[in-house]
Amino acid sequence: MSAASVTVLPRRTPPTILVAEGDIRIRYRVSDELRAWGFKVLEAGSAPEALTVLDAVPVDLLILALDLPGDGGWDVIRHIRERPAPTKMILTSGETDLPAGLEPFVQKPYQAAEVAALVARSLNWPPAQA
Repeated sequence: MSAASVTVLPRRTPPTILVAEGDIRIRYRVSDELRAWGFKVLEAGSAPEALTVLDAVPVDLLILALDLPGDGGWDVIRHIRERPAPTKMILTSGETDLPAGLEPFVQKPYQAAEVAALVARSLNWPPAQA
């Protein structure tokens, strides 16, 4: 069988997503949208909470607000880069002047459905049934 004939199928178990966002309204909106798409969702409202979850639970993808309370999202990024197993990330911020190479990146304000669609594409997850 050649590599060209291999088909990547969507996974059957729901991926686990950690939404690390300090604004509770944004966090709930994004989390609810992700659950509607069939994802298992964990939440963190600060950098220390996000680090605790990341150390305790396998996470398939992290949605990380760079302006998190506590040590901020940059500390979480450093922690993730030091881990042996890579974790996919989607970064969010209201700032427009950020270092290059922060991708995927979503500018605040954003629509929760936009983030959910990006998560689904990143993880090859089928969309919610209408």
